[in-house]
Amino acid sequence: MATRRRYKRIGLVLGGGAARGWAHIGAIRALHEAGIKPDLVAGTSIGALVGAVYANGDLDWLEEWVTGLTWQSVVRLLDLRFSGGLLGGRKVIQVFANRFNGREISQLQMPFAAVATELDSGRETWLQDGGVVDAVRASIAIPGIFTPVLHEGVWLVDGGLSNPVPVSAARGMRADCVIAVDLNNDILNGRDFGGAVVDLPPMPTEESIEAVIERAVGESEPLPLDPDAPPPAIATPAPPVLLRRNGRPFPAWLQPSPEQYSRDVRVPPAPSARVPSMLSSIAQSIDIMQVRITRSRLAGEPADILIQPRLAGMGIFDFHRARPAIEEGRAAVEAMLPAIRACLGIT
Repeated sequence: MATRRRYKRIGLVLGGGAARGWAHIGAIRALHEAGIKPDLVAGTSIGALVGAVYANGDLDWLEEWVTGLTWQSVVRLLDLRFSGGLLGGRKVIQVFANRFNGREISQLQMPFAAVATELDSGRETWLQDGGVVDAVRASIAIPGIFTPVLHEGVWLVDGGLSNPVPVSAARGMRADCVIAVDLNNDILNGRDFGGAVVDLPPMPTEESIEAVIERAVGESEPLPLDPDAPPPAIATPAPPVLLRRNGRPFPAWLQPSPEQYSRDVRVPPAPSARVPSMLSSIAQSIDIMQVRITRSRLAGEPADILIQPRLAGMGIFDFHRARPAIEEGRAAVEAMLPAIRACLGIT
């Protein structure tokens, strides 16, 4: 049986990265299978959400829920609004509120901290007491996407603005060995998965959910270079009709477009010739910000063990692609196991 020799208090740090955060589930699974069980957990954004569920002993439930998400179910969780952010986040957080059932952070099975950012001052704040759901909701409040959260008279937004991989928070919780999972290492290097290969059925492209939100706020699709040129006469199959839970169809602006279900459509112009859509611009800007801040913070506050899944092919809204993310998180830990065992002094 594996035994610890060198460290008394192991801290697990789960970084931010929106939908890429499902990789944390695979990383935790692989650590446990190797006999490595952290004593505390600190997380930012989606890392705070997964960390809170893990600290509550509900990782099995979370994995079952996220692997069951489809494009349609993700759309149903969107609650569009036009004040403070595109999404209110109420429907999403309610799923977890029902699970936590009013639990306080002090009632979790291990010490936990969620990192958020004060909107007025830019200071990071570590939420280590109070309601679990309130702390998580503040930590995931991506600016422009989710509405900010008022906490003790201060507006809080996503912790990724100040500390995407909160190693310092784990150190502050007296961890003498920190294992950190960084989701942002290679997200600017390409668009395809470079890690584990998972056999999954075809699914809509990564821009499909973005397109739904953009249609909802009245944003038009990009036009070809020559707007007067008629499109090729290619028959496009009608997309499936997205239905509400009561069996009635969603309004037309929320229905998926034919381009999302068929590749037999006109070829779009080169990316350089198209004006980026609103959400594409926001998503790419968030990616750039996360990479730059993460590299800067980790340079000054390095983890003892840094795990970096290869998630360049996954967009921040791809919550329906949990399986490949989980497998990549697991693969990243397994590749690092010799170094992890050596660092921890585990035989």
